[in-house]
Order: sequence, then structure tokens, then C-alpha cells
Amino acid sequence: MDASCIVHVFRRIKRRRLFTLNISNVQACIGGIFVTVTLVICFLNFELIRKQFEAQSAADVNSWRLAHLSKACKKWNNGGHSNLQPAFYLHSKNHSLVYCLVFKAATSSWFYNFNSWAGYSEYEIMHIDNLFLARKFYPKENRLTLMQSMEHSFSFLVVRHPFERLMSAFEDRLVSKKNAYYARAAQAIYKRYHPTGRGTISFRDFVQYIIDDVKYNNGTIALDIHWCPINNLCTPCLARYDFIVKLETYKQDVETMIKAANLQGIVKLAQVNQVRKDAVATLAMKYFSQITQQQMDSLYSIYEIDFELFGYSAETYFRIPKALV
Repeated sequence: MDASCIVHVFRRIKRRRLFTLNISNVQACIGGIFVTVTLVICFLNFELIRKQFEAQSAADVNSWRLAHLSKACKKWNNGGHSNLQPAFYLHSKNHSLVYCLVFKAATSSWFYNFNSWAGYSEYEIMHIDNLFLARKFYPKENRLTLMQSMEHSFSFLVVRHPFERLMSAFEDRLVSKKNAYYARAAQAIYKRYHPTGRGTISFRDFVQYIIDDVKYNNGTIALDIHWCPINNLCTPCLARYDFIVKLETYKQDVETMIKAANLQGIVKLAQVNQVRKDAVATLAMKYFSQITQQQMDSLYSIYEIDFELFGYSAETYFRIPKALV
């Protein structure tokens, strides 16, 4: 075989190898695309399943909360109430929605929605008393009318850990001095326990004031709306609720509730108030270490029914070292 034949043979082999390599590359690319598409489809399916699972889980959680409330109400003899308290309900007939106001539990956000639906401007909502505005458009219903409204509407309330709500009320109402009425109240409470002193109200003063107020009035019904037990504000054992939102899982709960109530595109998840910078655990240690064990026991007894009705625990607060005197 001469040299020209050998060169010809090698060229043919090289072309075949290149052709084989090109086919392999194409096959590899096709395989890669197939794997990528498969992964994308799997991811999308996973996200869809995850969202469906989360929605179902949230619905199951709400069912548990409602069942727990019903059980606790039987234990507590309907929370000690015989009549529904209608003072703190808003009924939007246009949206078939009934909401009970639990102050210091996202009320500003829900006032924003209800007052927006009523046609008030952003300026009015932000600068005029929200309850005053709301009552002009959503008049208070009597007990019978309210119960009928709840039967034919989607009804809900937002709850919060009783002691977190108490700390929030203390900071926002009595410490911040944003409101002239509560600034004067804070000073009056301080003077009650420090008649010759010059200073500002402490959380311990606030707790003792609540304890004394309950003792003086022989019950919790006269407490200020910002720290009055939810049991008094919304009489949950006598009302019919479709959904219980917890502030601790607020975003997920509200998203589930919006779907259940067919309010998509209507409710705005507005964050009206500023978010507290300090962690709850830090605040709990700061405030609950100021009070004595006796004050702690008395305070818990005042809010015990809220703890029971909505499945909260005060264990971590009891573990905080207390003041000796």
C-alpha cells in the first residue's frame, strides 16, 4: 500500500470519528435538555404540591383552633358571658364580612381595609381616629342583628398571645406618649405607686395597676380596651366564627382566610404600624423580670381564659426569674 492510500484511509477514519463525536454531542445535548426540562417540571409540581399542602395545613390548623375554642368554652362556661358583646364588631355588608376588633392585634391593618372600602381617603385613615371613622359607615348592630349577620357572612377575629399583647399595649399606649390621653394615664398610674417620686411608669406599675383595677371592679370587664381580655371584647364563646387568625402566623393565616372568604384582590395586607425592633424573648425578659411571683400569678389569672380559649402557653414567662420584692 503506497503512502497516498494510507493518507486516504486515515482521512476516512478521522471523518468517521468526527461524525461519531458530533452524533454523541447531539445526543448529550438532547439528554441534558431532557434532564433540565424534567427537573423544571418536577420543581414546578413540587411548588404546586407544597402550596396546596400549606393551604390545606393552614385550613386544618384553623379547624383545630375552632374545635379547641368550642371545647374550652364548655370548660369555662361560655367564658362567663350570657350575652354577645356587639360593641367591637364591624360588618361590611358589601363583602359579607364580619370582623371583631381585638386591639393590639393587627386592628390598624384591618381598620385600613374597612375604612378604605368605606371610601375614606388615605389622609383620613392615617390622621383621624379609626374607630370613629368606621362607626360612621359601619354602625354598631344590636345583638340579634349581629348574630344574624354572622350567620350569613364570613366572620373572623385576630388573636395574639395575651402577654405579648400586654407588652405591646404598655409600649404603644403608655410609654410612647403618642396619645395625650394615655400620656396622662401613664403619669397618673406612676403617681399612684410613687406619690412623692418624679419619673416614668414602669411595667411593674402597669401590672399592679391592672391587678388593682380588676380587684376594685370585681372583674375584668372595665379594663381599657387595649389590655382587656379578648374574651370580653369578642365574647368568642357566644359568637360564630369561621376563622381565627393568630398574629404569630399572621401572613399565612390571612392568605388562607382570604381564599376561604373569596376576598382575593380585595384585602390588602397593609403594615400600618411599625414593626417592633426587639425580639419578643428580649422584651419578655426585660419586663417580666420586673414583677414579683405574686404579681405574675395574679396577672396570669386575669388572662387565663384567653390563654385557654386560643391555645396559648405562659410557661416561658413563668420561667423568667422574678423580682424578690
